[in-house]
Amino acid sequence: MTKQIWKLHSWLGLVAGLGLIVIGVSGSLLVFRDEIDGLVDAKIMRVEPTPEGRLSRDRLYHSAVEAWPDYRVVGLGSRRSTGLADIVYLKKPGDLRYFGATLNPYTGAALSGPMTERQTFTGLLLELHYTWFAEHVGMLITGIFAVLLCLLGVSGVWLYRGFWKNFFRLRWKSSARIFFSGLHKMTGISSVAFNLILGFTGAYWNLAHVAEDGLGHHEEAPEQSVASGIADSISFDALEKTAAVGMPGFKATWIFLPDGEEKEISLWGTVPGAWWLSSPSGSSALFDPQTGAVISTSDLRKAGTWEKITDAFTPVHFGNFGGLPVKILWSVLALAPGVLAVSGFVIWFRRRSR
Repeated sequence: MTKQIWKLHSWLGLVAGLGLIVIGVSGSLLVFRDEIDGLVDAKIMRVEPTPEGRLSRDRLYHSAVEAWPDYRVVGLGSRRSTGLADIVYLKKPGDLRYFGATLNPYTGAALSGPMTERQTFTGLLLELHYTWFAEHVGMLITGIFAVLLCLLGVSGVWLYRGFWKNFFRLRWKSSARIFFSGLHKMTGISSVAFNLILGFTGAYWNLAHVAEDGLGHHEEAPEQSVASGIADSISFDALEKTAAVGMPGFKATWIFLPDGEEKEISLWGTVPGAWWLSSPSGSSALFDPQTGAVISTSDLRKAGTWEKITDAFTPVHFGNFGGLPVKILWSVLALAPGVLAVSGFVIWFRRRSR
C-alpha cells in the first residue's frame, strides 16, 4: 500500500508543482498586501491621518459621486491600516465590469482614477493567485490545485509518519537526492497543518464560486444610468446607527449599493465580542434603498458554528489576525508548497535517472 501511495504522492506533486510554486510565492507576498500597497503604489494608496479623523460616510460617498460623475458608485470600503486610502467600487453605464478607485478618507480627495485590478501590483498578484488571469476557468484550476495540496499533505503524512526519528537532520554532505529528500520531509511535516488550512480554504472559496456561478459569466443587466438607485434621504451614517441597534457595537467596514446584481443597500462590518478569528466583515445588515427600512441583519455573535468557521477563513488564509509576527510566519510558511514542489521534483528526477 505504501508503494501505491508513494506513486500517487509523486504524480500529484508533478501535476501540481508549478501551480503550487506560483500560488505559494504570490500568497507569500499578499500577506503583506497593505504594506506593499503603501510602498509600490504610495501616490494612490498612502494617506496621512488628520487630527479631525475620518470624514463621515455620507461625505465620503458624495465626494466619490462628485469625483467620478460618469460612473455609478456601488461600493465603499475602508482598509485595516489608518494610513491607507479607502476603496471605491464603480460601474459605468453599459459596462458589466467593476472598477476600483481610491479616496482619501480624511479629506475626501480622489487619489486615483477608475482602474481594473491589474493596474496595481497587489491587484495583479491577487488575480494571479486566485484566477491565473483566466476568470472562472482560472478559479476552477486554482481550486483543483488547492485540493491537490490537501491530498499531498495527507499522503505525505502517511509516507513520512516516522518523521520524528530524523526530523531536523539535513545531511548537507550527502548526495543531492538525499539532501533534498531530507529537506522535503522536514518542510512537508513542519508545514502540513498550514498547507491543509490553505488548501481547504482556497478550495472552498474557488470551487464554491464555480459551483454557484459556473464557468461562464452569469447574465447581468449592465448599468444604464449613473443614478444611484437610492432615495436622496438615505444617510449611510444613520443606517450604521440603525444596524447598531439590533447589533450593539456594529461598525461598518464596507457599504455596497444596488447595482445589476444587488437590490439592497448592504453594510458589512465588525461587532465587539466576536471571537478573535472573526473577519472585518463578518456581520451585516440589509436595508431598503428607498425607505432605509431594515430588511435583515446577521450578527456573527449569534451565528452557528459553521458560519463562524467560514468567516474565519479570510484571516486564517491571509494571516492578518495577529499582527506582524503572524504575518511574517504566514509569509514564510506560504513558501512551503514551492519548496516542496522543487525538492519533490529533484527527488523524482534523481530516482528516474537511477
